[in-house]
Amino acid sequence: MEQREDESADVDSKLEMLRTRIETALRDSLDEQWEEVLGQWSGAAPPDRKAVRSYVSGLRDRILESLLSIGSLNELKRGLAIGYVEMKCHWTMLNTQIQHQTAQNGRPAEPLVYRATCVSLIVQALEPLLSREHVENIAESLAEPLSR
Repeated sequence: MEQREDESADVDSKLEMLRTRIETALRDSLDEQWEEVLGQWSGAAPPDRKAVRSYVSGLRDRILESLLSIGSLNELKRGLAIGYVEMKCHWTMLNTQIQHQTAQNGRPAEPLVYRATCVSLIVQALEPLLSREHVENIAESLAEPLSR
């Protein structure tokens, strides 16, 4: 009985540690990085910067809220991987749009470039929270060509 209580306390401790790591990764330093990136956007009107900031903050806040509401360590790890895949796919789609616009017009729309850059920072924040093996497997899976 005592061993089960110890194991349960250990799992609870690991759950709280992971929640703390997630919150730390997705809060302050990410906000600072976004400010730096958007501050380098020369010629952008304040509403353009604000729109990109609102867009990426919304993505981050939705994932963070979802993850922090999970009460099981295994489910939190699973949710973290799903959130990572979602953001990686989101970034990939933005880059696909950038490539298409570049091919069509010679250059992509700047707000799109800054959205992609800021989403990539979410991906980079989540990546260290996963095992190297998981990150590699996800990257491999997403890079596989679709077959008929």
